[in-house]
Amino acid sequence: LAVAAMASPSSSRSGDSSVNQALKPSQWLSPQQLEGIQAVDDLTIDRLENISLQKGAELLQQVYHLSQINHDVEPSYVPSNVQVYVPKPNGEKIVAPMNEMIQLLKQQQNFGEDEVTIIVTGLPKTSETVKKANSKLVNAYMQRYNLKQQQQQGQKYNKDSSEENNRQRSSSEEDYNEQAKNANTQTGDIIVIDLGSKLDKYSRIAMLDTEAIGCNMGKWIVELTQQLQMPHETIHLIGQNIGAHVAGAAAKEFTRLTGHKLRRVTGLDPSS
Repeated sequence: LAVAAMASPSSSRSGDSSVNQALKPSQWLSPQQLEGIQAVDDLTIDRLENISLQKGAELLQQVYHLSQINHDVEPSYVPSNVQVYVPKPNGEKIVAPMNEMIQLLKQQQNFGEDEVTIIVTGLPKTSETVKKANSKLVNAYMQRYNLKQQQQQGQKYNKDSSEENNRQRSSSEEDYNEQAKNANTQTGDIIVIDLGSKLDKYSRIAMLDTEAIGCNMGKWIVELTQQLQMPHETIHLIGQNIGAHVAGAAAKEFTRLTGHKLRRVTGLDPSS
């Protein structure tokens, strides 16, 4: 979208690179094209999903150009009560708004003693593709941590069991523990900050204030580490799509407040 603004004819013909000084829509697009462009509030995720990538990119460029002229797209959306959930190995979840989650986690035995992966979703859950992608991401970390846990339990079992019992272990168990041995990881916990559930309309994505919501999350992570006495070196922060930018802002705020850097910050498919 930024590229679309920079490529606007206004920069070469008006002498001012600001998109707010851009040409009138009728000078940039034909009347026929103008009639077919939706307002930002009317542009739906479903419509974007059902057209080709090229057509979708062209549409977003047009909408962005018009919105800058009308001044109706500003980073003004800061969602409140973002839901957070913590998946458990038995398939259950701890679910609560962000401002309530820390107290719930304090009641969980041994939570945060090992590695902690915090995932910030950034795509709307109304899409089946997004649901599957999010599920795969969470399950990958669940499997990673559970493999290591199974390895540790298997080692204890081997120590306490007789040689006869060891011979009776199934080949599937041996394969599973071999996977754990090669996983080169440690046990851990997963926290999902489901920002994507608040981004159910394109206008909310376009107007999301990534810096403000990122600062809020950074403060929350500081409180999380203090309340649970969790070392910041164990935290891996992952942001998905526009959530990648939010995660970056959160990490910066964490460093500003504590003087420390999180162990790792990953951006998955950062948005333009």
